[in-house]
Amino acid sequence: MSANPQPLIATIYNPHNQSKEALIAGFIARKQKFERIFRDIRDAPMIKPEQHYLIQGIRGMGKTTLLLRIAYEIDNLPELRQRLIPIVFNEEEYGISSLADVWERTAQYLGETDASFVDLYETITKQYGQAEYEQQAFQTLIAALQQQNKKLLLLIDNIGDLLKKLDTQEEKRLREILLTTPELRLIGATSVAIEQVHDYTKPFYEFFKVLYLEGLNRQEAIDLFLKLGDTYHTEAVKQLIERQPGRIEAIRRLTGGVIRTMVLLFEILVENDSGSVFRDLETLLDRVTPLYKHRIDDLSAQQQKIVAALAQAWDAASTKEIAQIVRLESKAVSAQLTQLINNGVIEKQETPTKNHLYRLEERFFNIWYLMRYGRRTDQRVLWLVRFFEIMFKWDNEWMQEKIKMHLQAMEVGSLDPEAALYLTTAFAGIVNDEELEDLLSKTTKLYLITKGRQELANEIGYSRHEKVTEMLKKQQYNEAALLLSKFKNITLNVYLDLIGCYLLLNRKDLAEYFFIELMKYKNKLIQQLIIYLKIRSLNRGSKKKKLLGPYAIYGEFVSFSIDFKNLQKINITSSTYTLIAELLIIYFSKEIRNRKEFALSLTEILVPRNNISSILDIEPNVLIAINIIYLWNNQYNLLGFDITNSSYLNRIDLYSSYLKLLLAKKQYHTAYNYFQQEEWQLKDRFKPLYYATLFFLKDEYPTEYLRMGPELKETVDDILAEVAQMAIDYA
Repeated sequence: MSANPQPLIATIYNPHNQSKEALIAGFIARKQKFERIFRDIRDAPMIKPEQHYLIQGIRGMGKTTLLLRIAYEIDNLPELRQRLIPIVFNEEEYGISSLADVWERTAQYLGETDASFVDLYETITKQYGQAEYEQQAFQTLIAALQQQNKKLLLLIDNIGDLLKKLDTQEEKRLREILLTTPELRLIGATSVAIEQVHDYTKPFYEFFKVLYLEGLNRQEAIDLFLKLGDTYHTEAVKQLIERQPGRIEAIRRLTGGVIRTMVLLFEILVENDSGSVFRDLETLLDRVTPLYKHRIDDLSAQQQKIVAALAQAWDAASTKEIAQIVRLESKAVSAQLTQLINNGVIEKQETPTKNHLYRLEERFFNIWYLMRYGRRTDQRVLWLVRFFEIMFKWDNEWMQEKIKMHLQAMEVGSLDPEAALYLTTAFAGIVNDEELEDLLSKTTKLYLITKGRQELANEIGYSRHEKVTEMLKKQQYNEAALLLSKFKNITLNVYLDLIGCYLLLNRKDLAEYFFIELMKYKNKLIQQLIIYLKIRSLNRGSKKKKLLGPYAIYGEFVSFSIDFKNLQKINITSSTYTLIAELLIIYFSKEIRNRKEFALSLTEILVPRNNISSILDIEPNVLIAINIIYLWNNQYNLLGFDITNSSYLNRIDLYSSYLKLLLAKKQYHTAYNYFQQEEWQLKDRFKPLYYATLFFLKDEYPTEYLRMGPELKETVDDILAEVAQMAIDYA
């Protein structure tokens, strides 16, 4: 880390160790909750008993920090501090086992906080052994406060643990005290749902005003990182956040936006800002392993078995389903589930039936278990990460910079060979520049060979430029031209290769078209070369065809193909199918939605009406593209396909578009049936889309939608919003 990181690392699990100034400077994530509570505290004169609060959120959500922030703000306002004393109890108060102990501990804290009460603890404890000691201790405390004209704000973390130590009579008495005593106000915090608060038979049922701490939203996470960047002088991380918010967003959703985990992620970004989301996740898991392992080790053998079963399930499961996995009686499982719920390890999801569902409460704990103890073949977390990466694509400028750094690292020989392979593979999958992809491929292969890792070099596939070179060697000019036509970065060499291919194929019309495109280059030498080749190779009388649509590179091919009189003359190869399929998706894009009828006419080239079966053996992604166009035109005679073909799974974006369009066209059961093909594993590969589908089928499958983990809810909501917009755009 560029600045001294010790305060951040040392206090991440114990905010009490952080100085007042540092905590206030870094406090940003819970500002709204803080301001809401503090306004109430500041404006309440406490002439009469006031409303008491309970702050609830899972571990790491910032409960302790929020309590400390309230106390520090009171200390910083002399007028308020003159009448109100904040007392912050320790997170663990092992010395308290009765209500009398609460008053003794309060007296101790008061004596340490305010010199006016330095003898109060001794005064109270002198009465120990007398009848009604607890009542006397309490009266002595209140009398001392009244004498000094002070009020007391008790800030008690893990208040559920304290309440468990009180018997029923003490609970009732504490409730009565808080209802009738204006000198005391209580703000408690808990990481679990407290039985005494939610059970109508208990004294504290609906007693507190409950504030729930949810995970950080997108903007709150960015604000937190920017603030940490300011505090710890990490300008590089600030730049990364501004250029690459998608990387942080993917981790935020995977971790549920838990503040403690996000701070750990900040440290990882400071130490290494060139990793991938999956690498970030791996490093993050290493950091939390001691904490999570300790949490499991504290459980009984039966509880460990149940937690392991729920972690493997990932989605919520019923008692019966858990019992079948762990091979225990349902009654035994129910008893253990109750204990695990009380300890904040598991949460219950109510259903309309008697068969409620259960899941691990902290969702990142579940991901940690899957990645540390799951089967080696289990790729569910990786699939979800990839799904998120598609949703939150990184900024291209940032990506170009990182690729440049990656190439430089190989040039100086400082990169681990396996890291070189993984990073090149990751970059190659998302760059839109064929020349850069080619450079990455060739550089990495050479680097791995020089490092003696030929087996790793063999894992790198051919770049698109290398594929073209092989096709030209084999005189596969049509295939080479079609692949070149799909290039995003049409350079001078690409134009010349295209012209050469079409001249050799005797397609002078297409060759002339690419000559015209080349004429747009301003370089005079290039223009002279073009004119020279044109004079030598082209028939001067050939007609230039009218281009279709804004995608000029594809225009000549399409204008020829759509001429049905010449349809029999076309030799439709697998490459031709793929090119037309890509064109279909281009026409499906937002820029040219007015061409849906034209896109439909293109499908007739690929799927002759009298011979639909002939399409089934071609490139699988072509079938998806055709189905998308059919849906767009409100035609539901969809083509079947087998998604176990790996070609589908390389196009998450394409298949996602297809599933979303099915939902937009209200073809819910068609989408649902895809997910039911277990051998396809779509439920796990496209988990957010699966639950978006179930949202529309909640009436038919009322409990299935409830199995969804909270870490998916925001993503599913985003998908539902996108589906609603697609229903309008593609009506």
